[in-house]
Amino acid sequence: MKKTLKLLFSLCFFDVGADVVDKIELEGLDRVEAEAIQDCITIKPRKNYTQADIDATLKALFKKDFFSYIKFIKRDNALVIKFEEKPMVDKVAFEGNDIANDDMLKAVINGRVGEGRLFSLHIIRDILSDFQIAYKALGCYSATITPKIIKHPGNKIDLVFEINEGSKTKVQKILFVGNKNFSDDELKNLLSTKEEKIWRFWDYESHVFREDRVDVDIETLTSFYKNNGYPFFMITSTSAEMDFDKKSHYCTFSMEEGDKYVIKNVTLESKVGKIKAGDFQEFITLESGSVYNEGLINANRDNVRSRIALKDNPFIDVVVDIDYDKARKTANVKYSIIERPKAFIERIEIVGNTRTLDRVIRREFTVHEGDAFNVYKIQKTVERLKNIDYFDDVQISDSPGSADDKKVLVVTVKEKESTAQIRFGLNVSDADGFGGLLGFVEHNLMGTGNSLSADIFWMQKYHGCKASIFNPRFMDKNFGAGLGIGAHRCSRKNVDRSVTKSAYMSPFITYKIREDLSHKISYTISLNDRRWWSKEENKLYEKVPDHVSEGMYLMKDEYGKYVCSEVSSTLFYNKTDNPYYPRSGYDLSLTNSYAGIGGAVKYLKNELGGNYYYPLTQKLTFITSANVGHIHEIRNTRSAHRYALGGDGVSMRGFDSYGVGPRDFREDSVGGNKYWTLSFMVKAPLSTREIGINGVVFADFGSAWGTKYAKTLVQDSSSIRASVGVGIEWAKSPLGTPLSFVFGFPLKKKKFDEKQTFTLTGLM
Repeated sequence: MKKTLKLLFSLCFFDVGADVVDKIELEGLDRVEAEAIQDCITIKPRKNYTQADIDATLKALFKKDFFSYIKFIKRDNALVIKFEEKPMVDKVAFEGNDIANDDMLKAVINGRVGEGRLFSLHIIRDILSDFQIAYKALGCYSATITPKIIKHPGNKIDLVFEINEGSKTKVQKILFVGNKNFSDDELKNLLSTKEEKIWRFWDYESHVFREDRVDVDIETLTSFYKNNGYPFFMITSTSAEMDFDKKSHYCTFSMEEGDKYVIKNVTLESKVGKIKAGDFQEFITLESGSVYNEGLINANRDNVRSRIALKDNPFIDVVVDIDYDKARKTANVKYSIIERPKAFIERIEIVGNTRTLDRVIRREFTVHEGDAFNVYKIQKTVERLKNIDYFDDVQISDSPGSADDKKVLVVTVKEKESTAQIRFGLNVSDADGFGGLLGFVEHNLMGTGNSLSADIFWMQKYHGCKASIFNPRFMDKNFGAGLGIGAHRCSRKNVDRSVTKSAYMSPFITYKIREDLSHKISYTISLNDRRWWSKEENKLYEKVPDHVSEGMYLMKDEYGKYVCSEVSSTLFYNKTDNPYYPRSGYDLSLTNSYAGIGGAVKYLKNELGGNYYYPLTQKLTFITSANVGHIHEIRNTRSAHRYALGGDGVSMRGFDSYGVGPRDFREDSVGGNKYWTLSFMVKAPLSTREIGINGVVFADFGSAWGTKYAKTLVQDSSSIRASVGVGIEWAKSPLGTPLSFVFGFPLKKKKFDEKQTFTLTGLM
């Protein structure tokens, strides 16, 4: 028995080293110098050592992260430490990836493995897991990634990730459980997650399943119910089951709607002596007896908060307290004006921006380091950051600073996957014929906040190109500056017998006078070459031939090459609920232009316009539009600078392009120097908001008149023209550009006006 134990002890001792060795030998070192690891070896020659010394040495050596394998061997009277160094990565490559580009995958790796770095197998396992997360975020749930190691001399390797992305997983069906007061179709229309449908072929990404979209949809559904009377609505669970083929998902939203509530009482009180509640009562628009609306409740709070802030009260806040009577299904809303402890912003930290520069984010702040901690201004900062549309989400939180009266603001942003768009569309219009558009726009160029766009457009009667760059905070100041350039060729053979080539350059600046009032100043210089087309000869002339008399053709002097130099100023006042899809409120614009600072053309032009929106029902919107304009001709004006109505799908529908306005006796439009229009329109959705089809009923009134030519040479009248009609507006057509199919019927016209029953054009 003793001999057996002695033998086992000897075998174990052989594996870990002898009690005493005369020397320590290091084998397998190549790139690693012996001196770099001497401090890790606690075993010394001719000194006793134990298993604890072996363990400590092994742990210290692995901590250096140079080696993939270490072994201790007793050889004669020496302890040999045999190393296998980690290979060095010579190159990292990706094969088979298309949906995720190399830069995105390298960002996932985030420097954990790369050229010139040592290779660690355990890091690869973490990277593969992160790759799967990244591909799921792109909708690729069946993606497989296999790492492949290619060895090279000198203990170097190439690391190749072989990727089979598979197809993007689509949403086959969206189901709702527990909805009693709103139909499935109504709720589906709210979601950013969409079901796969044949008619969504032009918007493929909308029906790709993504988990982050589900989170957004939960918030959307919750807001919708709470804004429509259901304060205790909640999503109880969501599930996304993948089909066996891993190509589609079935998404289910389970919910409890709760009861519908109405507002019983609304009160506003002030707990601050110097502020009277009555001074702000008019800003509470929530009414007793109305349906509970959390969005409106909070909007009223924010409105009062902003009005108080305008009176320089940074430490005054407004809070809302809601008392629910569950038996009667009513809610009492109490607004309280309170004073918060004085606090100041010590520091502002920005988190989450990997592309957008800090200064681009900071310039949207309404508060800065050292300012009072003003809740209203912080809220406005969130709104402004969301409005620039670079981010999917913006959150601001605060934490204690270095003192009781100091706070640290943490601004967390989630950047959009891309702020660039490629635009492609086909279009048809009566004015310009059939054609298309190919364009590109980047809203956040290299993270600087600048926008860059370029378009090429071609139509049968109108084609050209244009490009522009715009900095919304020029030199980090509170105004924007930009430059537009372009060139086009316009054929108006059937309107005024002309074909015009133009090239222009237009620098401009724009700024906000206040939140709802903006101002734009621009300068445009254009080089033009207008040719005369002989209908009889089917031929273009540089100028009107001498044999065409003045009596037969009025605009003889308008042809040839000329320069137009124009300065323009536009004031725009917007009080609508939504600048893109308004349903209530109004907007006004005033434009004043002067041409004549250089160039051959000289005139003064003034235009005033406005729109009023009123929601008749939850779906019907009533719109009134009015415009008036005047041009004072000074020298060498052309018909293109004057006014003519019709054919644009906006005013005087039912008339042809340039169909209303002065004409010569050859029936060519010469344009008028005065005009006015008045339109009444009712819009109603005929589809989901996603498709964007609206039905329109309209009545138009207006006139264009006045000319420098003798009355004996032109047909002109200031009489009212009137038309009525219907239309179908397709804001998100698969052609890529908005389309409107308009049927207009003139009720009152002059005999020289040109009518057009059907018009195909852009948005109305």
